[in-house]
Amino acid sequence: MTRGLILSLFPGIGLLDRAFEEAGFCVVRGPDLLWGGDIRRFDPPAGFAWGVIGGSPCQDFSSARRSPPTGQGVELLNEFARVVRAVRPEWWLLENVPRVPDVAIAGYKWQRVDIEQSWFVPIRRLRHIQFGSWSGKTIVIPRGVTDYAAEHAALASHGSLEEVRAKQGLPDDFELPNFTRDGARRAIGNGVPLVMGRILAAAVASAYGLASPPPAARSRTEPGSDTDSPDTDSPDIVTHRCRPVTDQATDGECGCGCGRRVSGPKRQYASDACRKRSQRRRDQLVSRL
Repeated sequence: MTRGLILSLFPGIGLLDRAFEEAGFCVVRGPDLLWGGDIRRFDPPAGFAWGVIGGSPCQDFSSARRSPPTGQGVELLNEFARVVRAVRPEWWLLENVPRVPDVAIAGYKWQRVDIEQSWFVPIRRLRHIQFGSWSGKTIVIPRGVTDYAAEHAALASHGSLEEVRAKQGLPDDFELPNFTRDGARRAIGNGVPLVMGRILAAAVASAYGLASPPPAARSRTEPGSDTDSPDTDSPDIVTHRCRPVTDQATDGECGCGCGRRVSGPKRQYASDACRKRSQRRRDQLVSRL
């Protein structure tokens, strides 16, 4: 199987696209408000893309938000799903914050898994990945130990251009010549860190037999560790689901959604950490009902 054409939605300055391109994928960028485009006026033809990737605006779902949601977050998630249904790719991948609602598109085997930047570099940033595959593939993200002492991630709202660029994994000579320094800082901070993008691209390639498994997490990883134990001082660790969670392992896969295989009679989880993570999701859901 060869790498097919990838459609990128909400591309921004293309950091997630850059990671997939490095992995050998050919990426075509869809419309983005940053460049005067609008996904709501985008009607792509069916069948032209093998995969669809994107990270829709997350402000409505952010735990740091202090004002009521605008409704735009859900609207743009629906636009993402509309484009996927129109294109009918083999797979799709959506990156967003932990409180983003589920996006389960009919016909696709759906998976939701968390990824923490500090598993790979000493910078903290928790995100949630939703993945759908028409043929039933699943991705596996190498899991590590969350480093709560690590620096906080790059944000569009603060930090110098140089600090944000470094935290996102970009080289010192990376420039956006048509942007002001403040505009460049915000655009870069809104992107997907390159280390996360590379892990995701490798995971997709591996799922389809196109590459070796994704790189391992940092050497401090401990097998079976509770990789995302809750931190009451950090709202980024909260997980929200828009409907009840039923953690049932299917086809020999871990019930927490991490994509790892399980074996043995009546076994549902790949590790105790997976079981605890699933229980926390159920508890957090009940507290919001």
